[in-house]
Amino acid sequence: MEEQLGRKLGKGKVSPEILNTYREEVAPKVLHTIVRGLIQGVMELDEESRNRVLEKMGYACYKGFEEFVGTPPTGVEIETACEWLNDTVPHNRRFEKAGDTIYWDADIEDTYGGCMCVLVRLGIVEPRPELCICATNYCKRAFEEMTGKPVEGEMVETVSSGSRNCIFRYHFQPTPYSSRRSK
Repeated sequence: MEEQLGRKLGKGKVSPEILNTYREEVAPKVLHTIVRGLIQGVMELDEESRNRVLEKMGYACYKGFEEFVGTPPTGVEIETACEWLNDTVPHNRRFEKAGDTIYWDADIEDTYGGCMCVLVRLGIVEPRPELCICATNYCKRAFEEMTGKPVEGEMVETVSSGSRNCIFRYHFQPTPYSSRRSK
């Protein structure tokens, strides 16, 4: 790993001291600025392009958190997926199933005192409703991987849009109750 990092940083090998300087001093300061600029650029994209980037970001965030929450189960029912998601975070999530739709209501304000986005919590970016598309896709990916079913995710309201909680809607298609199921 050290050898690969050295090659990426410049020609030839880079000493362990320089790599440590990058890791411990440069990266914590520079990465915040780079990510802040990246998000600013993403927010300037047209809506469709922005949402595609935030979808990928949500998937990456989901994968990044696996180290902390564990590997989710696969091949499970929607209810089991909801239970697993609720057990992996400090905030309470209430799930309500209506046909092939899950309404997810998360107590974000009470638990975090504001937005739960890691970029916002670290002060890298300011909270804004558009960022919540990332969170929508975090759970969309989780539901798809756990249930093996395609899922449509929708942000209903969030702390960043002025709500007390974050509320999302996830549509599973098809299920035995789906109104969209082909006959």
